[in-house]
Amino acid sequence: MLGIKIHYKPKFNNKPILIAALPDMGNVGGLCLNFLVKKINTKIFAEIYSFWPPSVTHKKGIINYMQSSYKFYENSEYNIIFFTGDFHPTDPRRLYELCYEVLKIAEMFNVKILYSLAASLKPINTIEKLVYGAVNKPEMFDVLNKLNLQVLEDEGQITGFNGLILGIAQEFNLDGICLLGEIDNPNVIQPKTSQAILKVLLKIINLSFIDLSELEEEEKRKKFMEKQMNYFNKAINQSELPGIT
Repeated sequence: MLGIKIHYKPKFNNKPILIAALPDMGNVGGLCLNFLVKKINTKIFAEIYSFWPPSVTHKKGIINYMQSSYKFYENSEYNIIFFTGDFHPTDPRRLYELCYEVLKIAEMFNVKILYSLAASLKPINTIEKLVYGAVNKPEMFDVLNKLNLQVLEDEGQITGFNGLILGIAQEFNLDGICLLGEIDNPNVIQPKTSQAILKVLLKIINLSFIDLSELEEEEKRKKFMEKQMNYFNKAINQSELPGIT
C-alpha cells in the first residue's frame, strides 16, 4: 500500500481541473509540471509517499532518512490541482496503485477534467515537431477541434503514468485529455517540446498570459551544452587517430 497524507483540504470556487504528469522521455512531463508549480502560486496540500529511495544517507556516522513522495499542489484562484513527482514507477503494480490513488483524490474534490502531458517520439525524416492530442472519451474531441490540434490518429501506446492515468480515469467517469509533444531524442531533456505543450494547455485553460520564455532560455542552454559535448567528443576522436597526438 502507498502512504497518503492530506495536509489540508483546499476550497475551490468551481470544480477544479487536474493537471498530472511524471517525468518521461526527455523529461517532458516533468518539465511541464515543475514549470507550472513554480510559475503559478501553488501550495502542497497532499502527498503520496513512495518506496524510494531504497537507501539512507549518512554523514559523520549519523543516518539521515528521507522518503520521497509524489505531491499534490493547488491553486484555488484558478481552480487547479497539479500532481507530479521526481520519478516514474517501473513496477506495473505500483504504477496502477499510484494512478488509482491520484484519481481517488480527483474524485474527492469533484475534478471536472484531467489533463495529462507526455512525450511522443518523432517520426524519422520529419522536420517540424508537433503537439498531438488524445482523449479518453469521443465527445472530448470538441476541445481539440476548437484549437485545430492534430489528433493522435495512428495506432500505438502511451506508456507509463502519463497514459495509464487517462485509461483508469474512464472507470471514474472522468473526462481526460493527453497532450503529447514530439521529441527526437528520449535521452536528452526537451525544454522546447515542453514549451510547445504548455502553449496549447494554457490556451485551453485560459492562462495564456503566463510567460514561457524561461523554457526558451533552458533550450538555449541545452543547445550550448550539446555543442560543447559534440566539440569535446570530436576532439577526443581526432586525438585517437593514428599519427595525431
